[in-house]
Amino acid sequence: MPGRQTSRYVFFFMIFLMYVISYGDRAALSISLPDLGREFSLSSVQMGWVSSSFLWSYFLLNLPSTIMLDIVGARLVGTLAVSVWSGAMMLGGMAQNISQFIATRMLLGVGEAPTFGVGATIVRGWAQSKERGTVMTILLTGMQLGLASGTLAGAYLITKMGWRYEFIFLGMIGFVWSMAWWLIYRDKVGAEKATPRPISIPQVLSLFKSRTFCGILSVQCTQNFLNFLLMSWVPVYLMHELHIDVLHSGSGTAGCYVLGAVGAIILGRVLERAVFKNHAIPSHRRYIVAACIMGSSIIGILPFFHAEFPILIILSLSLCCLIAANGANTAMLADMLEDGSKIGSVTGVTLTCSNAIGLTAPIVTGYVVSYTGSFNAAWYACAISLIVAACISLITVRQSIRMA
Repeated sequence: MPGRQTSRYVFFFMIFLMYVISYGDRAALSISLPDLGREFSLSSVQMGWVSSSFLWSYFLLNLPSTIMLDIVGARLVGTLAVSVWSGAMMLGGMAQNISQFIATRMLLGVGEAPTFGVGATIVRGWAQSKERGTVMTILLTGMQLGLASGTLAGAYLITKMGWRYEFIFLGMIGFVWSMAWWLIYRDKVGAEKATPRPISIPQVLSLFKSRTFCGILSVQCTQNFLNFLLMSWVPVYLMHELHIDVLHSGSGTAGCYVLGAVGAIILGRVLERAVFKNHAIPSHRRYIVAACIMGSSIIGILPFFHAEFPILIILSLSLCCLIAANGANTAMLADMLEDGSKIGSVTGVTLTCSNAIGLTAPIVTGYVVSYTGSFNAAWYACAISLIVAACISLITVRQSIRMA
């Protein structure tokens, strides 16, 4: 038993690092967007489309890649996924025109498609039910640490050597993780993996007949929209609003991500202890999800502030609640799904739908900035949708999720 306990924590740590690398690579574009835009003569609308380009293939392959994950296991899929997107990063730094660069971003999406399916599979297979919310929230803070470190490293590399070296250097890191994962991890063999069969179309359709699944999905969609908006545009927003340089913007953005991650772990743990103090009813996790997702709607007051300190505090608080909501909502999906052997595929379904919404965030925001000259309308729309999603989760998440 001690050996099993030790190994599962190693697996959790590896997934945490995978999220760090994934989001560090995503942050590379947001911090380099002004320089890249100048080199390729891009407007704000065009920069929005470039920011969303990796999401096109990411969205299309979420479900197919996670179906493959359920069949062949997390060891092979995780190794191949990180290798592919790391190679795409390095190729991005060598692109000679915007068409080539967009092609590398789409390859990045191919590699990143099964990322969260791999994470959900590890948590479902190795974490106890009562700790899944905390484990998932801690793992998801890897996203914010990745965004923080990727933004800081990217800003430094851009300042010293240019955006191309930023992409090449960050891309190299993923290959180290891939080799380590292949050597360390072995797929868990048990009842849920005894006879792996791919999820069928009727099973996918039956998910949407579940009020619980639809409630979880509504939260996933709204938080994903804000997440991709922040990931794509925050450095540019800070430069635009505060009239600061790329290095100052990078450090401010990184600070928000770090504070948000630390706050999310504390908030998620406190709420989980409070909700599950006397009982462990999985559906009651919706109270944590609703409280956190409603807290993230504080982003709606951002247009009323124009100084650096309050802007960074609001962004940090919104990120804190958003990460905690994402962790609790993902854990709730694992808790409420009856057939655990399909957790990868079901996660793929939620990601396919939520990323269909999320991929519009950079594009829509680009048009908003182009036509209004500010980000205000985007912040207002996010705040309203988050509040609505919190209410939907409270009302709908009750029964376990059963597939046909």
